[in-house]
Amino acid sequence: MKRELSPWGKQCKVQMLMLGKTLGDVCKETNLSKTYVSAIINGRTVAPDETVGAISKVLNVDMGLKR
Repeated sequence: MKRELSPWGKQCKVQMLMLGKTLGDVCKETNLSKTYVSAIINGRTVAPDETVGAISKVLNVDMGLKR
């Protein structure tokens, strides 16, 4: 079964490219591990709204896309 990214996850990836940010950059700015941020963006784990908000803020992504 193929898993698809959420609209929020897709927008995070687009914004990372547009802003020239790497996963490492996002992790440094949010003080979260690469594994955790990757799992959140790719939909492998559900994170608290506070964590999603921190990632959204760094990437300027609408947190409402997550739901």
